[in-house]
Amino acid sequence: MLPWLEHRWTGLGLLVMTLGALILFFFGFFPLKYHTGKLAHMDDLPNFIDDISIDGHQVYNSGENSVILMVIDGLRYDFASEQYMPFVGQLLKNKSACIHVSVAEPPTVTMPRIKSPERKTEKAQWRRTINFWRDVFAMMTGSVSTFADVALNFGAPAVKGDSVLRVARSRGLRTVMYGDDTWLRLFPGLWVEYDGTTSFYVTDYTEVDNNVTRHLDKILAPDETKKPNFDFLVLHYLGLDHIGHLEGARSPKIAPKLIEMDNVVKKIYTAMQKWDRTGVLFICGDHGMRDAGGHGGATPAEVLVPLVVIKSKNFVCPHPVGPGPTVAQVDVAPTIAWLLNAPLPGESTGRILPSLLPDDIRQHLYLLHVVASHNAKLPGLPTDREFYKQFKRAVEHFALYLVTNSRGPATTAKEFYEESLEEMTKYLTETTVSFDMFAIAIGLFLLYALTTALLCVTLYSLQPENQRKLSNTHTHRRSSLGSIIAFVIMLAIVTFILTVSCFITETKSQVCSFDSLWSLVFMSIAIAFTMSYFIIKSGVEKTQELSSLKYLNIIDYLLIGGTLFHAWSFFGTSFIEEEHMTWYFLWNTLMFFLLIRTIVVVVMYLNKRLVGATEVQEKSELHERMCIVGVGILPKWILLIGLHRYLRTMNQTGDRWLFLPDTADWLNNPENSFYLQAHLVIGILLTMAICLYNLRHLNNIMQMQSALTVVATALILIYRISTKALYTPIEEMKTWDTVIIVNIIWGLLAAQFIFEVLSYTGVLKIINFDPSVKYNNKFVYNKPKAKTEDYHYDPIIEEPWNLEEVKLNLARSLSHLLLNHLMLIIILLMRPHNVIMVPSVYITCMLTSKLMDHKLLDNKPGKRTEVVDTLSQTLVHLWIGFLFFFYQGNSNSLASVDLGSGYVGLREYSPVSVALRMGLHAYAGPTLAGATLFCSVATQAQTWQQYLQSVWRVTNIYALHRAYCVTIYCIIAAIFRHHLYVWTVFSPKLLYDFVATVFSIQALLTIAEIIIFTSFASWLAKTVTFKTKL
Repeated sequence: MLPWLEHRWTGLGLLVMTLGALILFFFGFFPLKYHTGKLAHMDDLPNFIDDISIDGHQVYNSGENSVILMVIDGLRYDFASEQYMPFVGQLLKNKSACIHVSVAEPPTVTMPRIKSPERKTEKAQWRRTINFWRDVFAMMTGSVSTFADVALNFGAPAVKGDSVLRVARSRGLRTVMYGDDTWLRLFPGLWVEYDGTTSFYVTDYTEVDNNVTRHLDKILAPDETKKPNFDFLVLHYLGLDHIGHLEGARSPKIAPKLIEMDNVVKKIYTAMQKWDRTGVLFICGDHGMRDAGGHGGATPAEVLVPLVVIKSKNFVCPHPVGPGPTVAQVDVAPTIAWLLNAPLPGESTGRILPSLLPDDIRQHLYLLHVVASHNAKLPGLPTDREFYKQFKRAVEHFALYLVTNSRGPATTAKEFYEESLEEMTKYLTETTVSFDMFAIAIGLFLLYALTTALLCVTLYSLQPENQRKLSNTHTHRRSSLGSIIAFVIMLAIVTFILTVSCFITETKSQVCSFDSLWSLVFMSIAIAFTMSYFIIKSGVEKTQELSSLKYLNIIDYLLIGGTLFHAWSFFGTSFIEEEHMTWYFLWNTLMFFLLIRTIVVVVMYLNKRLVGATEVQEKSELHERMCIVGVGILPKWILLIGLHRYLRTMNQTGDRWLFLPDTADWLNNPENSFYLQAHLVIGILLTMAICLYNLRHLNNIMQMQSALTVVATALILIYRISTKALYTPIEEMKTWDTVIIVNIIWGLLAAQFIFEVLSYTGVLKIINFDPSVKYNNKFVYNKPKAKTEDYHYDPIIEEPWNLEEVKLNLARSLSHLLLNHLMLIIILLMRPHNVIMVPSVYITCMLTSKLMDHKLLDNKPGKRTEVVDTLSQTLVHLWIGFLFFFYQGNSNSLASVDLGSGYVGLREYSPVSVALRMGLHAYAGPTLAGATLFCSVATQAQTWQQYLQSVWRVTNIYALHRAYCVTIYCIIAAIFRHHLYVWTVFSPKLLYDFVATVFSIQALLTIAEIIIFTSFASWLAKTVTFKTKL
């Protein structure tokens, strides 16, 4: 299978397969929750306690209640106090209300719901739906969701399985909802009245809450029978969470918002006093928030939220004044269900809140028995555990109490029920889902095989070209039929091994279900293993000479060693949370090695010059190179170190030091707005200057490309003025439509591309526009040799046109045009203080490339360092990409994802458009570093074939690096799958690796498209330009 090894895009194909293997691993590691489909009914209530008869319906009855669930998004525990909410605090103080410590299930992360152009305003885009889905799922169903549910509910799909709302509607109760419209998508068709509030593009903190409060007078007012117009009312307030995300938990706007919420509570409490039935109000948050704003981790401020219970009459909190008992979010569902006289949701694992359990011993024990027996019947609960035996003992003592009416058995039964319930709930929560170990194992083996195949492909491509040709000439090439037969035989063997593995392991994995869809997946896995085998086999046989790697220097070994070490460092959770520190250390180390190597080279040269060495006297070019080293490299090194020191202070990231102030905080202070605007303008102008500099590689006919670039940059400045990021005395400009401005920018960028392509195909020539003569365009088709009496060319064998030269020029042109467009788009998407990152990436890439020039620092000229240059340049650009990823403020926490850029230029929500913008913004550093690398490859290539060979090597190295990182981290995640922080630390990093793999494939596909397009342009030119020349 030698052709696979030699093919230019085999590495890209293997990377696509790696993505498939990663998805298979995800399927095993993040299994979706398998719902039993059990729906609760009142007939499920037990009527016998250990053969002792009891009227379950009569004892279960909680009376006539109207229940209100008031969800204040982002309400953390310390906010429910007299300091922030005086009325609530007073009720708690006089024991007219009870407070519980509710534990939100991490990761408390959210999806985009609101929009704003500013720094922390933009972080609010990544804030609503995921956390909402996970926490409301727990409160309404009584069961926890999985991490896969969290990752896949971008569109907030309808909740499957039973819920409080389902059982309430089955009882004919009136359910009403005002607030976040995500409730309507989670529980469609279960409301008799609703008014959903969408929070896309809403940046104020009042309207989003006023849209809820305006309904209260009507819905709380009793009818002629003094009963409210609902049985279960949901109010979901978003304003507090918005403030927290945009300005942090210590914002001066927090206190007024909490007073507003306190007044709403007072309004509800006052209304409940007028009803002739009991009103029960639950006040809770779906999650908390950090002081710095945002949430997504497992810190107390993020996961500990208050759950306040207020009843309208005859209620005294049984707990002492203070924090109150700790409860889980899943306890809300069975509590509300009981208050509504509805059965517990079918998959509920929670318990009824202790503060609401009745004083009547018989009813109290019966409710404990209902919950415990319900949990005991859930699938997967073992009957040989101590908690099940404790449950049986509790049943016996409850039955004894019913017979004897003695308090002794009742007290014992209560203790046994509570102990068994606590352990049951813990067990059911931990075992809600199980890992699909077969899918995980197959995914890991496949990742390993694909990474090994990529290593073979990469090493083969790093061989000297003459050595590759020599090894191939001595190879016996198998016929196509023989290759197909060998592949089929190997495929059959692999399929047999996988099939036997399914039966031997007796796995219940869907991979081995052999239904129509999974059979296709099964065969794809077998094909991937087979292809990997043949590529590895060919690579081992044909990679015989790697002499080109003997020119690696100490800096190259540092790059290789640092890259390898980085992947293995994730065995420590701190190295995942603080990955930026690893990259900062590696970059400082690289700069140190570059300085030391430069000094050593200069000192050695000066020493030889002092002693009058023959080498120095005979090689005058050595003196010139040393002058360049001394005069050029050291200033560049100083500039790089200074730039690194400044940019790393721009955004605090990670977890441990995230709360510390950074340069961005200082710039975004209102009193420093001038410096922020200067920062923004300098970044935009520097980007424009770089773009204009790159135009030297384009057919800049009549300076059209320059003009379009300047106009696009001016429009970006106007956009910033319209979003109030820049000051202008012209008030009218602040009201200009930003969507129209952005659409014009897209049009200008498209015009640049079209105009450049037309200049290469000869269309301008046809319309009597001859740029080659009038404007000295050097990129035109011509005949190096014309027909003469002395020279005749054979059109079949020899091509007289300079096709390959123009194809190389076109590749250079499109590569630099792509880089320019990426820079302009990213400064449009970036937060104002981060715009300076864009030119900084380019400057860092250029300066570092010059510092690492092997020929410049090597005092032994004549070495062929093309291969090691490609290897070192690719690795250092990868490093730069990661470095700027963290400079930008990103981390491995989902809370740091910033989706504000996803809404630039949009009037309405579009998942694809938002995802593309968000991805480009988040991975701006790696994207620009990669684009700069491919521009450098095109610029340095002397011939078209040399360019193709360099692209082949760079593509293979990129693909190998991504596959290696993914494979190692998946192994680490599998090993630590039972770790305490598996969902809050390890799993989010897996999602980042998945996205990085997707964008790596997209980047390499873009380069492939450029190469394909150059061939298409040449074909088009043959039908247009050639005929006009002949």
